[in-house]
Amino acid sequence: MKNKIISLMLAVLTLFSCGALLSGCGNDEYPVEVANIVIEKEPENIVVLDASTADIISYMGYDVKMVGRSDEVNQEWMSVVPSVGSANKPDVKKIEDSGADLVFAGVDLDDSIKTQLQEAGIQVVTISQAETAKEVEVNYVTVGKIIGGNVSGSNEGSNAYNNLINQLDTLKTSAMAGVSADTLYTTCYLYYEDNTLKLMTSGTYGDMLLGYTGAVNAAVNIEETKVDVSILKVANPNFIFYADDATLNAIKSDSTLKNLSAVKSNKTCMITRDEMNRQGQTALNTLDKMLSFIYPEYSEKNHTSTAATQAATQGATDATSAANGQSSQTETTAATSLDSQYKINLDKLSLEYKQENDNVKIMQQRLYDLGYVTDKENITGYYGDVTKEAVSQFQKANGIKETGTADNATLKKMFMSDAEKAE
Repeated sequence: MKNKIISLMLAVLTLFSCGALLSGCGNDEYPVEVANIVIEKEPENIVVLDASTADIISYMGYDVKMVGRSDEVNQEWMSVVPSVGSANKPDVKKIEDSGADLVFAGVDLDDSIKTQLQEAGIQVVTISQAETAKEVEVNYVTVGKIIGGNVSGSNEGSNAYNNLINQLDTLKTSAMAGVSADTLYTTCYLYYEDNTLKLMTSGTYGDMLLGYTGAVNAAVNIEETKVDVSILKVANPNFIFYADDATLNAIKSDSTLKNLSAVKSNKTCMITRDEMNRQGQTALNTLDKMLSFIYPEYSEKNHTSTAATQAATQGATDATSAANGQSSQTETTAATSLDSQYKINLDKLSLEYKQENDNVKIMQQRLYDLGYVTDKENITGYYGDVTKEAVSQFQKANGIKETGTADNATLKKMFMSDAEKAE
């Protein structure tokens, strides 16, 4: 009898353990609780109003669920997603008509709009702008959990964040491969806000991004964002990144700052606040742009049309414009591969008619983003007639021989940031 009781207890314990394991494998994905919000089931269609959140969603690969975006979500690769208006006062009817069951908003969403959406049965989740590296990681996990579930989504968010950090580090390593160990550059990021010239201080997300350039932030031990010109005069950074023309004008109007060596030698480069704040594929593009400016050898090695040359041209244009009392509006960005954003390995990859696999599905998503595939229902993973025609049209628009077969050259061009969109 004792043995039977022990066996029964073991059986109960085994069933309990199996239940716990199954729960961890997905049975308890929903509901998801985030702060005081409960997401009862996996969202099928989402609208994203906040540009930084959109960058995270896209980098995680969840942009396939996006059926609408605000005008502020202006990343090139998301331009084919229909606009629903501004981030703070979007068109509620457009959001309803899109079939969205969840909206990601920023803190500036109008309260009346939020109420209308909720009354229409559409949940609204507000994601705050991450100010530190740790907050970025938290946002990745939180967004992943909301879209993908307690376990799968959280893991996806954590993995995506780690992948982002690894890619940032890889770019830095590549840029500094030929740099002497004794070389130490200094830099800073300046922006103009509330009629005050400010700088990116230590401990912030922007400071982390500057750190991946291999240069030391001149504001590394500064907590006050308002620029102290005497400190910058002593630091005398080798390179200065600035947010916009208003910032550059403020720098050149200051009797001390205009004499910094970086300003006098045109080693200044515009990096917009959007570029500096977004935390997905944009972060990689921004770092690539900064590295290309600081390390010309890296740019020559990695780009056909170098960002360093473009930045140098921009510097010369700035100098000429300033001499003429004008403000330069020109900004150029080197084309980059979006393979990491789409999570596809393009090395020697080719895809053919009637194939069916995940790579085909990713290619179809890219063709959809570029406007060559017009119906999301065709993102199936099967390389059928619709996909073949889309590939052919892409090849035609991008100066590639029309075959309908996605050879390696076609795929590499397709996943470049400067790929031609459908008309």
